Amino acid sequence: MQFVAILSASTAFAWFFGRRTGGWRDHARRGLAGAMIVAGISHFARVEPFVQHLPDWIPAREALVYLTGAIEIALGVALFRSTRHRATVGRWVAAYLVAVLPANIYVAVADVDVTGQPGGFQAWLRLPLQVLFIAWALASTTPTPTPARPHGSTVHMSPQPNRVAS
Repeated sequence: MQFVAILSASTAFAWFFGRRTGGWRDHARRGLAGAMIVAGISHFARVEPFVQHLPDWIPAREALVYLTGAIEIALGVALFRSTRHRATVGRWVAAYLVAVLPANIYVAVADVDVTGQPGGFQAWLRLPLQVLFIAWALASTTPTPTPARPHGSTVHMSPQPNRVAS
């Protein structure tokens, strides 16, 4: 639920204070970038809740949390910076969000008590929200389609009128 709040706030910030030329995709992409960076930093600031998302049988859980935090920060920076590879970065963000989905499923199914997060129904609510985040990553990085001209149409330039020198 915290990611929803961060995503909403950073997207609103991008819309209010960002460039007005990019359209909704650009604002959504920058909002996701900010949310990914904040989420990544939180992996370093508060390790324990993220470790609790992982079953005990996973080795080096704390190191894995630091690694995923670094990945989230890198993906967030890439969403801000990359223009040429924006769609590819969006697919990488979506793939990452799919890769961490099992941890959220584990929390919901095993009814894991995660420090600082409500349990019960909220853990189950996170699962469809993860699908929303994946769709957000893909939609916000898809190039804006340019309007197509009808087949066979051409642009006609009208000639400049001839001026007669006097």
